[in-house]
Amino acid sequence: MPRGGERRAEASMRVLGVDPGTAVTGWGVIERRAGRIAHLAHGAVSPSSRGTLAAKLAAIHAALTEICAAWRPDVVVLERNFVGRNVQSAFRLGEVRGVAMLVAAAVGIGVAEYPPATVKLAVTGSGRAEKDQVQRAIARELGVADRLTPDAADALAIALCHVHSARLAAALAAVGAR
Repeated sequence: MPRGGERRAEASMRVLGVDPGTAVTGWGVIERRAGRIAHLAHGAVSPSSRGTLAAKLAAIHAALTEICAAWRPDVVVLERNFVGRNVQSAFRLGEVRGVAMLVAAAVGIGVAEYPPATVKLAVTGSGRAEKDQVQRAIARELGVADRLTPDAADALAIALCHVHSARLAAALAAVGAR
């Protein structure tokens, strides 16, 4: 706490979480303001399954550009790349991540990344949480009444992880400054 016992107002932050995929790219926008976290919007981009990869990436680019224009986030947050069982899937995921980073850079927004286990740990308390656990935790913490799709829930989880991480970083910086 600053001298004199008064509390400083916490800076607001609007975060766009993106869960990249060529079939479905989930997105979610949350905002931290005055110590509270609010859910603003979420959805999914589903490019035509008949299109070429280039056409799918262009559709995702256009949609994320519109979302950034509409919601004006301060940061775009993504899960860090990982290679699972299918290397080709990892390549496709990387291509969509690149599109999301390009959109952020083009509109002057910073990008943050977190490993999947860190995201799960931040929102459920377990780095090995299943998709349904993440969906329930996000719905409960953000007060989302609608049934969240796994892609939108993951995007909101990534955004929420960033808000929690930024809070922790600010608290640690304040302690270090003393």
